[in-house]
Amino acid sequence: MPDMMIPFIMLLFVTIALILERKYHEDKIIGIYEDKFENWKTHTSKNTQETKCKELVGLVFSEDNKLNIELLNPKVQDRLERKKFNIK
Repeated sequence: MPDMMIPFIMLLFVTIALILERKYHEDKIIGIYEDKFENWKTHTSKNTQETKCKELVGLVFSEDNKLNIELLNPKVQDRLERKKFNIK
């Protein structure tokens, strides 16, 4: 049993050294990326232009030569009743 004690202790020391070295390098890399992120935040332009996009508010179906509109958003019903829409 004592003849296996020396290799076991050596293996234990190597394992602990590798774990500590990995932790050191991980912390170093995290620090580098945090610095790059802070640098990016200071140099990026804050372009906050709001783009208008289309919103699906209803579906149009054709049944028996009639057009049926099924509304998904009931807030637009008054605009349909006032005929405020464009046909493309």
